Amino acid sequence: MAYQALYRKWRPLTFDDVVGQEHITKTLKNEIINNKLAHAYLFCGTRGTGKTSTAKILARAVNCLNPKDGNPCNECEVCRGIMDESIVDVVELDGASRNKVENIRDIIDDVMFLPAVARKKVYIIDEVHMVTTQAFNALLKTLEEPPEHVLFILATTELNKVPITVLSRCQRFDFRRITNNDIVERLKTILAGDGRKVTGEGLALVAELGDGSMRDSLSILDQCLGFEDREITYDDIVNIIGITDNNALFGLAEAVADNNGEAALSILDEVSLAGKEMGVLIERFVGFLRDLMIVKLVAEPEKILNSSKEKIEKMKELAPKITREKLIRALNLLNESIISAKLSGFARTIYELALVKLCDPMTENSYEALLDRVADLEKKMSEGIKIEQAQPAPQKSDAALRSGDELPPWEELPPLPDEIPPDIGDASYEMPAPKAAEPQKAEEPKAATNNDFAPIAKWQEIISYVKANGGMPIFSHLKKADVKKVRDGIGLVFDDSGLMSKSVMSKPSNLELIEKAVKEVVGEDISVKCYSQKEIGEDKPADDDPFKALEELSKKHDIIEII
Repeated sequence: MAYQALYRKWRPLTFDDVVGQEHITKTLKNEIINNKLAHAYLFCGTRGTGKTSTAKILARAVNCLNPKDGNPCNECEVCRGIMDESIVDVVELDGASRNKVENIRDIIDDVMFLPAVARKKVYIIDEVHMVTTQAFNALLKTLEEPPEHVLFILATTELNKVPITVLSRCQRFDFRRITNNDIVERLKTILAGDGRKVTGEGLALVAELGDGSMRDSLSILDQCLGFEDREITYDDIVNIIGITDNNALFGLAEAVADNNGEAALSILDEVSLAGKEMGVLIERFVGFLRDLMIVKLVAEPEKILNSSKEKIEKMKELAPKITREKLIRALNLLNESIISAKLSGFARTIYELALVKLCDPMTENSYEALLDRVADLEKKMSEGIKIEQAQPAPQKSDAALRSGDELPPWEELPPLPDEIPPDIGDASYEMPAPKAAEPQKAEEPKAATNNDFAPIAKWQEIISYVKANGGMPIFSHLKKADVKKVRDGIGLVFDDSGLMSKSVMSKPSNLELIEKAVKEVVGEDISVKCYSQKEIGEDKPADDDPFKALEELSKKHDIIEII
């Protein structure tokens, strides 16, 4: 007998065998027991979650001669005939290849005939989202009111491509991704039935690589079981599949957290020498960092992550070592490197460059890199790590530079005279008389600033009045304006990026609303006009300087020198 793949050999035969979909199998069993079956079902969900298997079980259950608590007996002649495909009353179609109008017409003509052996004719259409719009339209009437002896079961992995007219005619069931724990338990049952052994750590890795798909997990297990007849270990699976060990992922994450570029590049080199694909490593590392972010930000990450308890506990130990800003920057930077590497012939260089940037934020002047540096400093201060202020190098004169002698600091040198006297031996030189002290000029009064202008000082109250009196539609445009005193009125000044907002705010009705708000808050009639920066003679302001945050931190803690 020819060898069968594990996912075919161990396909579920009853509803109770379907893993991780109890919310669906229990409903179907009750409908069969109470004889309340729908005329059409739609099974949707990701790959390998049991949609087709459940459809085949349902096809046998509705026709079984001796059903057991809603499950098919799989022993009567009808069940055996459906399983060996000798009974033609259960038809399984592929929506990708039988998706044209003429294929649907064959179904429409066929449903008019009574079943030959079974009680119901069952049509299972897999990947139904591939059916053309014209074919869907041809099926609608039959799908809405089929004969009593007909049952439709549709399955799809892309629900968004199924027309709403089809959805409304079916009873819909959403298949969930299977958890790693459920996959591991099912794999243990299969291994016991086949007389093979895999270590618990190895099974956890297989389940993780399956990514919520039972079929994918069984395919990986099938490949690993062909390696040797002995017990398969975690290391065997890593070598067979050609993936990166979790230890490498944790090592990379710690190197990034410690800003240790040398360690990160060493790990990358070890993975390359071991024959592993660098692209696979970086993609797995992105997934690892995403899980690490969930662990850091969520109180109960177990409810979100589909990972083993041991791995999550290890991540909880690592999470405090890496800042949120670094995680966000790492995910963005690595995703960009994956895209760039696919378009380049130097993928390794691109990945190495990304890791170097991650481990040394000083190599970038981006806003994200600055946030990373500030977060690192705040983390060190919160941990009580002393950060020394950088001291400027002492200045030297030309003579000192030539002789190598150090000069005293500049502040200890005597001040230079206003005029340098000639050679001291020149007797004709007379020292200048000291200058009389000039009378100090009276200090002129400072010009009034914008903040001295009442409407600007109370601008937040004016904004609140505008919002409360029908101004919410213009609020987003009003926020883009820089409020200034222009002549004797209020100027809403917009930069080049806010010219559209300027045109909106320039409408008379909008200006009248703001003038009314000024009148109510300030008690004066003050005109309001819109300007561009060019109209009031201002240069375009520079973009927000990301180093302002670092400067503010320097003033606050007196520990940083800005160069």
